[in-house]
Amino acid sequence: MHIHEFARAAAAAVNAHDPAAVVALWAEPAAYHSPLTGAQSGLHALQEREEALFAAFSDLRATIAPLGQEGDTGAMLVRFDGTHDGVYGGFAATGRVIDLEMIAVVTFDDHGRVVAERVFIDSATVAAQLAA
Repeated sequence: MHIHEFARAAAAAVNAHDPAAVVALWAEPAAYHSPLTGAQSGLHALQEREEALFAAFSDLRATIAPLGQEGDTGAMLVRFDGTHDGVYGGFAATGRVIDLEMIAVVTFDDHGRVVAERVFIDSATVAAQLAA
């Protein structure tokens, strides 16, 4: 899969709040690292992470802009916005609207599915938007 195709498919899956559709874009080892969650691995962990995200932001919307790809690695600018109306990452629901941007670097396997993602985000901005 090319980063442009993945960006479209991932945004559609997130905007549909469909954890299974997100997971379908991935393959084991499904390695994920974000300052918000730390290191995680496995499709089961991915499913749980997406379910928690959708439960915490019931109107979450994603905009994903592909930035480029070299070999099996691509980068994209991801923007999330939505209402923080459930617990997420230890933060109780605030009812506030979040607007977050991050860079995600993904690695594809030979079948075009994502096997790794590393997220770069300003944790202070996240904390400010999620703090009660």
